[in-house]
Amino acid sequence: MLFLFFPIFLLVILAVVVFRTIAMRTHTKRTATHTASKTGIEEETILAEAVMCRTVSHADPNLTDWNEFSRLLALLETSFPLCSKHKITDKAIGPYNLVYCFTGEDKSREPALLTAHLDVVGANEQEWTHPPFDGVIEEGFLYGRGSFDCKLQVISILSAFEHILKTEKHPKHTWYVAFGCDEESNSSKEGAVRIARYFQEQALHFSFVLDEGGVVSQKYIKGFEQSIAVVGVAEKGYLDLELTVERTAGHSSTPAFPTALGTLSQAIHKLENKQMPAKLTPPVKQMLTNLGKEGPFAYSMLFLNLWLTAGLLKFVFSKQATLNAAIRSTIVPTVISASDKSNVIAKKATAIVNCRLLPGDTQESILSWVTRTIASDSVRVKPMHCTPPSHISKTDGEAFSYLSETIKMTFPDSIVTPYLMMGATDARKYQNLSDYIYRFTPARMDRSEVDRMHAPDERISLENISLAQQFYTQLITYW
Repeated sequence: MLFLFFPIFLLVILAVVVFRTIAMRTHTKRTATHTASKTGIEEETILAEAVMCRTVSHADPNLTDWNEFSRLLALLETSFPLCSKHKITDKAIGPYNLVYCFTGEDKSREPALLTAHLDVVGANEQEWTHPPFDGVIEEGFLYGRGSFDCKLQVISILSAFEHILKTEKHPKHTWYVAFGCDEESNSSKEGAVRIARYFQEQALHFSFVLDEGGVVSQKYIKGFEQSIAVVGVAEKGYLDLELTVERTAGHSSTPAFPTALGTLSQAIHKLENKQMPAKLTPPVKQMLTNLGKEGPFAYSMLFLNLWLTAGLLKFVFSKQATLNAAIRSTIVPTVISASDKSNVIAKKATAIVNCRLLPGDTQESILSWVTRTIASDSVRVKPMHCTPPSHISKTDGEAFSYLSETIKMTFPDSIVTPYLMMGATDARKYQNLSDYIYRFTPARMDRSEVDRMHAPDERISLENISLAQQFYTQLITYW
């Protein structure tokens, strides 16, 4: 009897899975991929000139060459003269940030905010095919540091407003635009922190905020014919831990074990070989649901039946670095130091361990887990810099719906879905000013193009430059 029951049980489970999958799937009619068209403004030329401004920021503002930021501000002033008339000049904003206010016809509604950053990370010119700050345009691409991250957004946003103002029209509702000067340096307080403080002092609250973030990914998941437009609705947190071990120092010719460095290495080995538990956070569940509704049927069965498949998905995701980072707080050693001479046994050895926190995890929970995993009284664990995970923005309102429709109008072949961002943006600095904060970069890219960000030969296609300007024009005009 038991032998008959088991296969029947499996058939019932399979029938339930198939029925639920069919019921939940949507069938969206998709048109051909949109082809970018020119708007009359040579955005690529302005963007190339913006790339030539070496706006590299540093955690210590004294190390930043602020003259390069002045060059960029002057370029934007002359390139977008109509936008410049809407610039806010309050000193509280800071000398190297930009904030604009474009007043809409309907002042009864809360304004919206578009934001990006003016600074870039550094570049080793020896590693580049084209010099990183020459703004070379070749074979349909603009090469240069910041061409994608994220002077593309700066130029595209201002191009869109300049185009609208040239028609002597005003947007329906009021828009603010904010460009900070220190997003890449992270710990500086000169950029979006100052801008957010200014907005708070003005008692501003935004209907939604849009910053840089996910792109329209091509061929990112094997088997998906559609592009996937990922919109960040939350960011992981950031925590640095310092691990320290002290032992007796000595000469390497007469070693006494264990050494400080050896004990520290054992602790690091434990952290690398035991991961924190996997969790499917709300943004990841939303992403799986959206992909399941429109993706290939096999994926739909997996993604739309998490009550049954969650364990399997966690196992599969754990085997790939990017997917693994989406389902667990990650802990990785990045810096280690001990003796500065090969024949000296160090008295003290230290390491920096970088942690990226899922929503729901805290400094305290990570610290507790690391301490239990190391399980050694000889290793002191001290928290350093910590930024908690961001709030999770809502996706059930008008703001996300409108953003999704705008993305589909510019990229008709795409599935739009929320997702959890692994990195940090300026967006979290505005989270007290809006319940609807999203992170999206209007560019169609495959994995190899995205991987150029912060790497040699960063570039953006001329088609994407035009698509970005069209996206922002659409967004601004009809919100």
